[in-house]
Amino acid sequence: MTNASNSTANISACSIYREMYPDPTTSAWVIVPFAIFYLLIFVTGLVGNVTVMFLTLRERSLQTVQNIFILNLAASDVIVCLLSLPITPVTNVYKLWYFGELMCHLLPWVQGVSVFICTFSLSAIAIDRYILVVHPHTHPLNRRGAFYTAGILWAASVVVTLPYAFYMDVVQYEGICGNFCTEKWPNTHSRRAYTLVVLAAQFVFPFAIMIICYWTIFAHLRDRAETRLRKLNERSHLLETAAQAKSTILDENGTHLNGDNNHCSPSSTLVSDPLMEHQERQRQQLNAQTRRTTAILASMVIIFGLTWLPQNVVSIIMEYDENGNLFWIDSRHNITYLINLITHSLAMTNNVANPVLYAWLNPAFRELLLRTFASIRDKAERRRPFRSDQTHQSLTTNASTLRPMSVNGSVGRPATPSFDDRRHTENAF
Repeated sequence: MTNASNSTANISACSIYREMYPDPTTSAWVIVPFAIFYLLIFVTGLVGNVTVMFLTLRERSLQTVQNIFILNLAASDVIVCLLSLPITPVTNVYKLWYFGELMCHLLPWVQGVSVFICTFSLSAIAIDRYILVVHPHTHPLNRRGAFYTAGILWAASVVVTLPYAFYMDVVQYEGICGNFCTEKWPNTHSRRAYTLVVLAAQFVFPFAIMIICYWTIFAHLRDRAETRLRKLNERSHLLETAAQAKSTILDENGTHLNGDNNHCSPSSTLVSDPLMEHQERQRQQLNAQTRRTTAILASMVIIFGLTWLPQNVVSIIMEYDENGNLFWIDSRHNITYLINLITHSLAMTNNVANPVLYAWLNPAFRELLLRTFASIRDKAERRRPFRSDQTHQSLTTNASTLRPMSVNGSVGRPATPSFDDRRHTENAF
């Protein structure tokens, strides 16, 4: 009885952290927009990445070396959507840890592994594309090597993030209600050193690899496109020269075609115009392909930088801001959690961008996706029950009042199969 009364007294004596130190994240004006935003990221990111995984595992034609890394990327994004998206906003808003001591060790570790897998996979995709485009004659990585590489990436991610499992712990503070999951390092120097390691491994190195690889790819493709354009221009010039030379030849009646605009050579027009139009179409297609490639490569680098840079910058600032004065407006209002919420939500948008940039923009993947949806829709239509009894009854009733029915149930002619019946008949043959 005494222990129960003491615990009750302790609970009543403690204060709630968010009431002692109010911040904007406790306001409904912040909670509601961020809740909607996180829900959109969760749904779209989960649906997009699960679709990528489903199609890649289902279609053997998609199981290429590059798509194995994309599959790895999608798997890490799914883990982030399931674990990081729901939990991190809750802890930022309520400031307390509601998930127990074991989850305090496990969840940050799994979140760290999934984030590292994401950035490592993006680096592997960039390197693989660099080798294929810039050094096409080198021995390419096969599927077995891609699976081994993916396993190495997972192992490296697990090892690098192990300190999260060891140095995260549930703590309580005197006079404050509830539990808090926070880092407990032996000293400040080791914690700061690990923060710099995470910054380098999770952002700096992958970002540098992506910039170098994609810039080299862009320069190589640009040179190749310029060479092809130059050849097209030379060919067009030769065609124009040939057409002009032919137009100066006298026709069979002795008329000089170049001196009379009203007597243009029909053969010259028929030969040169289609060729010139074909050359122009090739030139336009090449320019459009170059612009599309440039936009995709630039988007991959820019989106990765814009989504992950703020989160890493804020982490470094908080690490070296011992007193935490930078994010305090006054003695009672702290915007640290609001800044964390903004940068974290921005980083999570990368889970939505990855399926679009690395899968949907792939023509083969997009074609298989549309084909799969069409197949699912056709199967659903086939399973839809056909109410033949009602149809036969209505036909019989209507026909009996007009004129006699034939044996096959139609009015004076054999029954014409419906659209679905024709489709099944065609497929059968």
